Amino acid sequence: EERLLKKVRRKIRNKQSAQDSRRRKKEYLDGLESRAAACSALNQELRKKVQELEKSNGSLLRQLQALIKETSTKPAQTGTCVLV
Repeated sequence: EERLLKKVRRKIRNKQSAQDSRRRKKEYLDGLESRAAACSALNQELRKKVQELEKSNGSLLRQLQALIKETSTKPAQTGTCVLV
C-alpha cells in the first residue's frame, strides 16, 4: 500500500512538473514572439528612415552638382579693392 501511495505521489509530481514546464515554455515563446514583433516594427521604421535619408541625399547631391556646374561656367570675376 505504501508503494502504491509513493507511485501515486510521483505521478502527481510528474504531472505538476510537466504542467509547469509547458507553462514556462509558453511564457518563453510569448516573450520571443513579442520581441520579434518589436524588432520587426523597429526594422520597418528604420527602413523607412533609410529611404527618406537616401531621397534627401539624392536631392542634396543634385543641388550640389547644379551649383558646381553654375560656378564652373561663369568666368572668373576680378574685383577691385579700394582702401581709404
